[in-house]
Amino acid sequence: MLASLDDALNYLQQHDPDLRNKLEMRYTEYGGHAADLAVELSEQFGDKITIVACGGDGTVHEIANALAFRKTPMVCLPFGTGNDYVKTIIPDRKKWDLIHFFTNLEKVKIKDIDLIKIDSYDVMGGHIKNWSGYMNNVASIGLDTEVQAQAKASVLRNDTPFNRKTAYIKAAVKSLFGNRGHNFKFELELEDGSRYVSSKSRYTLISICNARYYGGGFCPAPDADISDGVADICAIDDVNIFKALRLIVLYRLGKHPGNEGIHMFRATSGVITSTDPSLQLMGNYDGEDFYGQRVRFEVHHKALKLGFFPEGGWNTL
Repeated sequence: MLASLDDALNYLQQHDPDLRNKLEMRYTEYGGHAADLAVELSEQFGDKITIVACGGDGTVHEIANALAFRKTPMVCLPFGTGNDYVKTIIPDRKKWDLIHFFTNLEKVKIKDIDLIKIDSYDVMGGHIKNWSGYMNNVASIGLDTEVQAQAKASVLRNDTPFNRKTAYIKAAVKSLFGNRGHNFKFELELEDGSRYVSSKSRYTLISICNARYYGGGFCPAPDADISDGVADICAIDDVNIFKALRLIVLYRLGKHPGNEGIHMFRATSGVITSTDPSLQLMGNYDGEDFYGQRVRFEVHHKALKLGFFPEGGWNTL
């Protein structure tokens, strides 16, 4: 952002004081505070207000969960490091300045978009509430979750802008030379109502995608649509290191579909199950970690009201 938050607010005060007076800033003070604020304001004002998520993917995830199936819409402003979800909903985001976003707030169009419910279960079949919830972007199980864990640890050790931007890709390359295979199977209810059962019990990873990007710009689902009522699924076989190195590049660029070892599906629900009774699956959704012996997902169509900025709004003030 070329303009800071204070710069943008000062600009509005000078050039559009009516709009500035409509904006009320709320700052989070603890983990989960964004969700608490969203629920409080939604219950008080309903569809009379719009909640603007000023943060990264974690903030968007938190507020999206809070506003699921409510009348209050949300808008996303990319204040985070990766901003992977915004890459899908604002493709020309790099052309926008913070002042552009603020001056276009009253021009957003509200659309109903999908959320995907993730439910985790333990080895006895018990539902694990703390590791279940709605996700707006991408959920995954396997190698990429391990990569994310390594990337988080790297940032904690050395929290610089450069390391934040490169931590995921460095961790991905490192992990490729380790244990790439993960023991799980999956069943899917496909878009046409038919059922698919995986033929193998060991894969590199599986990603369940509502939107297109995650992990600092990786693109597992280049054709994903957040409002079509369907999840785009990508499963990658347990491949050797030479194929893995090639696929990781294609996977980042969104050019992996159609390649050997890549399986793409469009599904409305599904179940991923660990094939090792002694080992839980490790996954993440929207960057949040979860665990479970069995993980179920289901697309909830039109579950969230999301504001979209006008095309070319970056070119007007």
